Amino acid sequence: MKIKGWHLIVLAVFIFLLDFFTLGNRQVIDNQVTNTIAFVIGLLCVFTFLFGIIKTVHDIFSQRKVVDKIKIEQEEKQGSRATRVEIRLRKLVGVLLIVSVSPLLLFGPYIILGLPNLFLALYLLLNRRYHLVFDGLLVSIGCVGFYLNNLTLYKKIELSICPGLINTNEILIVNVIPGLMTYLFLLVPLFLFMGDIIARLKLTHKERLSVLSLITILLVLLIIPYLYTPRVALGEATGGGTGGGKGGLQHFSAWNTQFIMSYDQNLKSYIFTAQMPNQDTSNTSSITNICVDGNLIPITKENSMLQVDNGVITDGKISVAPGQTATVRLVSKKPFYVVSLFEGIFHYLNIFFK
Repeated sequence: MKIKGWHLIVLAVFIFLLDFFTLGNRQVIDNQVTNTIAFVIGLLCVFTFLFGIIKTVHDIFSQRKVVDKIKIEQEEKQGSRATRVEIRLRKLVGVLLIVSVSPLLLFGPYIILGLPNLFLALYLLLNRRYHLVFDGLLVSIGCVGFYLNNLTLYKKIELSICPGLINTNEILIVNVIPGLMTYLFLLVPLFLFMGDIIARLKLTHKERLSVLSLITILLVLLIIPYLYTPRVALGEATGGGTGGGKGGLQHFSAWNTQFIMSYDQNLKSYIFTAQMPNQDTSNTSSITNICVDGNLIPITKENSMLQVDNGVITDGKISVAPGQTATVRLVSKKPFYVVSLFEGIFHYLNIFFK
């Protein structure tokens, strides 16, 4: 017969009461030996009582654990609950999601961009079951984000880097961090969705298939941007903005500046046109560098690719008189994808990906 915790509790209480009314009762027996024996017996009863309580609690939780284990195994067989391996993978990817968002803490308000990934990380860490419809909805959202940010990611990074002019932090914020977050936001729902399908089909070796599906999805999503062939988008820039560092001021108005890409059928050439209004009414401002698809364009009068109206090319820069608007054109048989005009450390980035 297995001794249970409540047996010890009842036995301890019974012996303690017996000891209290016999050896411990000084009105019946009162000498040093019996008093010592009664004290030792009472102390042992206390320890036995406490041990009985601990064992009872342990037995209750152990029994519940066994019941939960049986229930979990039944749910895994039925396909309503993720396998242990898949749950571990979910936790791992959830941690990666949190890590991908953490760099945004360095950029203050930009942390709000990471809220969808933090929600998804929480979903991964707490969720143990399959939700086919909800996971499918997440896949749809993830595909949109991947199309907008990651499909052209490698080309954007490759063609946006201007050596010595654009700092690493800007590339990190504009390209790498959003790319990583949208990559993971599609990777996770696809992994969950594949788990849903594997469970619905009741395939064997589910744990191995979960690991294989995660690795496959990871590699496919990394390879897809390499397959992207850029096409030029005519009209206004499809992306970009202004950027720079501390110190100095921008003298060209970011609000009134216009950047247009067009194609001349007669010249069979692409034409990039930038209207650069100098908002400083007292001093001349200068365009110091022009970077096209990662290559610096010489700012010289001899460069037939460069045309400037209402501005003066001198000393390797384009000078614009106070309050005037210069028109800068770049003409080439090849399309322009990323064009950046610099005023010192500040730049105006224009992306023409279609």
